[in-house]
Amino acid sequence: MTTTDVQHRDHTALTEEFARALVAHLNRMRAESHPDDPPTDPANVWGQMHHLPPILELDFWTVEDGGKIVAHARTQAFTVGENGHLAELELMVSPAMRGRGLGRTLLGHAARAMQARGRTLLLSQTNDRVPAGEAFARRAGFQPGLSNHVNRLLLSDIPDGLLDAWTTRPDDGYTLDIWTDGVPDADLDAYAELLNVMNSAPRDDLDVEDHRTSPDEVRSMETLARAGGRVAVVAVVRAPDGTLAGLTDVSWRPAQPGIVSQGNTGVLPAHRGHQLGRWLKAANVREVQRLNPHATEIRTQNADSNGPMLKINTDLGFRPFIASTVWQGAVADVLSGLERN
Repeated sequence: MTTTDVQHRDHTALTEEFARALVAHLNRMRAESHPDDPPTDPANVWGQMHHLPPILELDFWTVEDGGKIVAHARTQAFTVGENGHLAELELMVSPAMRGRGLGRTLLGHAARAMQARGRTLLLSQTNDRVPAGEAFARRAGFQPGLSNHVNRLLLSDIPDGLLDAWTTRPDDGYTLDIWTDGVPDADLDAYAELLNVMNSAPRDDLDVEDHRTSPDEVRSMETLARAGGRVAVVAVVRAPDGTLAGLTDVSWRPAQPGIVSQGNTGVLPAHRGHQLGRWLKAANVREVQRLNPHATEIRTQNADSNGPMLKINTDLGFRPFIASTVWQGAVADVLSGLERN
């Protein structure tokens, strides 16, 4: 196949028909990496395509055969705020189509487009379920930047009495709120500021700057999650003076209730040492069990270097599920490598 076989669509040209074709391709790819997971519903992806944040540029390059997508590259880049030098890249080639140069062709299209927009760094991720991904990243000149794992908690494996122990608190003035319908307006600014605690999570060798979350971004992400069919539960701890001190969040799709996704968890440095992270985690697990009785597991992704969070998760019952690597490639170097080879 040649580069003329590649079709490009940006976020302004997405259609429901394309969403269905893309999800069919992604479900075939997911059968390789997550064979036991339920398939993604195209309606959820189409819903999100309708509610993309205005500050996000999303581009797709696809190779199609008989109306079926057999390979794709996707980039996403935020147009405001920090990290204006980078773009995230997803690149997947169907197993039967590998070895034909499609990955290199798609990478070339994506890298040239990002270079034209002033982006100098591509970030991408692979996992150990699909070894071809790591091999391709290395050949393409990407360097490993962060090693992490998807860790999984089977709810049936939580030790008896642990949730009671972790949610039994001294009378120290800290209180806990659980939000199931988005962040209340009265707490929106404070919650957006609290989310910046996630900048303290390890980034190892990644050339990534701190990101400052705005209230508008919080609302955009809530809208995007709902459009994708997700129910979200946020737990926050308030300090004795009423200010927000820590947070954690989980979400799931009611149509696929078995798998719950754990998102952010963080406690401000001034409030660490009070077991607040354990309290937050345990309280949200209980809320999942109450609201979603069909849930069987919770998955989260942690940097392998994040010792404090891994300690909490391991004590709760999380175990390694999938190993993954975040790769970074300088756009100029990637394009030079493609030209040489």
